[in-house]
Amino acid sequence: MGIATPTAFPSTLSSIYQNPYWVVNQTSINETRDRVIGFLTAKFKITDWLTLSGKANLDKTFDQGTNSISEGTILWSRSGGDYQKNTINVTEKWFDAMLEGNNTITKDLKINYRVGGIFQDSKYDANFQSAGGLNVTNKFSLNFAKSPSVSSGFTQVQTQSVFGQANISFKDAIFLDLSLRNDWDSRLPKPYSFQYPSAGVSFVLSDLLKLPTELSFLKANINYAEVGNGGRFGLLNSVYNYGQGAGNGFLQISSTLPLPGLKPEIVKNLEFGIEARFLKNRIGFTATYYKSNSFNQLLQVALPVASGFSSKYINAGNIQNKGFEFVINGSPIQNKNFKWDVTLNIAMNRSKVIALSDEIKTFYLGGGFGRSATPVVQEGKAYGDLLAFKWATDAKGNHIVGTDGKPVLTQEQGYIGNFNPKATVGFTNTFEYKGFYLRVLIDGRFGGTIVSGTEMNLAFSGIPAVTEAHREGGWSLGGVDATGAPVSKTITAQDFWQIASGKRYGAGEFFAYDATNLRVRELSIGFSIPVKNTKVIKSAKLSLVGRNLFWLYRGKSLLDIPGIGKRKMWFDADMSLGNGNYQGVEYGTLPATRSLGVNLQVTF
Repeated sequence: MGIATPTAFPSTLSSIYQNPYWVVNQTSINETRDRVIGFLTAKFKITDWLTLSGKANLDKTFDQGTNSISEGTILWSRSGGDYQKNTINVTEKWFDAMLEGNNTITKDLKINYRVGGIFQDSKYDANFQSAGGLNVTNKFSLNFAKSPSVSSGFTQVQTQSVFGQANISFKDAIFLDLSLRNDWDSRLPKPYSFQYPSAGVSFVLSDLLKLPTELSFLKANINYAEVGNGGRFGLLNSVYNYGQGAGNGFLQISSTLPLPGLKPEIVKNLEFGIEARFLKNRIGFTATYYKSNSFNQLLQVALPVASGFSSKYINAGNIQNKGFEFVINGSPIQNKNFKWDVTLNIAMNRSKVIALSDEIKTFYLGGGFGRSATPVVQEGKAYGDLLAFKWATDAKGNHIVGTDGKPVLTQEQGYIGNFNPKATVGFTNTFEYKGFYLRVLIDGRFGGTIVSGTEMNLAFSGIPAVTEAHREGGWSLGGVDATGAPVSKTITAQDFWQIASGKRYGAGEFFAYDATNLRVRELSIGFSIPVKNTKVIKSAKLSLVGRNLFWLYRGKSLLDIPGIGKRKMWFDADMSLGNGNYQGVEYGTLPATRSLGVNLQVTF
């Protein structure tokens, strides 16, 4: 058949992007995983009021991966193609022992207490092999490696902990909870130690005070807690990497300056809450206010070349989050045959960067300027602000265009929004009628900005549907020039979108969307199957469940582009959220999925 060669394919940048059919069929990334999980629990009753327990847990994963790249693949192919193989083993061990007691000191005063220790050990062991090209074209085996190379990595983190907890209750109406934990973390310098306490008090006011009969239950609580972690592995000392080369190879020092004074990251949290129920528990609410501050966070700072290092880490920062959570639930209708339950929850969070450090006032999440927008942390501002290049405007807010009618972009990135929502909401309705039930969950978020890097990239080649308008020209943006004079010159869609897109480094404001959305998150319909009273089966339920069914509302683009208007958000904002700090920008996000299923629940 001969050796396959890629056919030409129009793309934003031919030196990076290639025919997608070639990429799908002539390259592959495969991975297999085996996993072993085991645990052992033992409990010994010393007396009626004192017990000793212990647990042992093991979680071990074995990953094997291969990567084959045919000759002719842009960016990644070597002579004859390329092939990589890797094995990664991760071992997590957890052992703990706890002495637990409970005593009734008086009729009204009771105490529960726990003291114990925890031992955690985490190992990461990886080996990577690369062919460095293939002597037989597209023969994907290390046996045909042209310039084979091997590398490996190993890390081990160990944490030893002791803790104590006490729970004191008075008349089962006043509760005091206290705890203290001390960790010794191998990632930290000697003596490796840090500790974090917690304290909380709660009052069941309905048991302490005479309240109106309409008020069935009333509880208030105040809690303070600290949590911490040892930070990042391998920052205490200089790290030397071995590389293969002439003779016996060579050693190269890491480009990151060591941080021998590494401190643990600490989060301090204060919380106030109240819970109330009315009308014999038919309606109730829970309200919580919280404030948390994160200290000693690890930030990476660039260094001048003359220092011999490219960057260093510093412990810095005081990032504050405060917010309010409110949950209301009730049963508007409740009788022998029919019941309707309602739950509404609303959460709002506001963040602020109280301080970073003396040497850094602005920190770019993700390592620097993004291709479409840059998440940034700036002292005195909200966490998660987004910076992007914008359509330039004059002092009156008019959009500036050139004498040729094309949009003019700003020279510097400016603020376009924050990726955090103003509020999140969930609304659940459950209906039950003679063994049948219907449950509907609607949820969503209000506010927040997300930039579509995918749309930005594709717009340069005229792929998104929005680029169809004005392809034949005659498009007037109605802007002004630098002097403020109106410009009537018309342009084509290609003129506009290729300036806005800028290939891979465009103006994010053109592709920024209000991430507000509401959807039917889950709908389930079912019934209880009549089961004769047997010793084997106690009950059975059959239900049809649908998740992520359809949109009720989606936000629109921030810019109202003359001649086009605002576009509806085409992607799922939830799918665009990462689990790290780099958020607010979607790039190649997978489509959201809708699922339908049947659930049979049997109780024995």
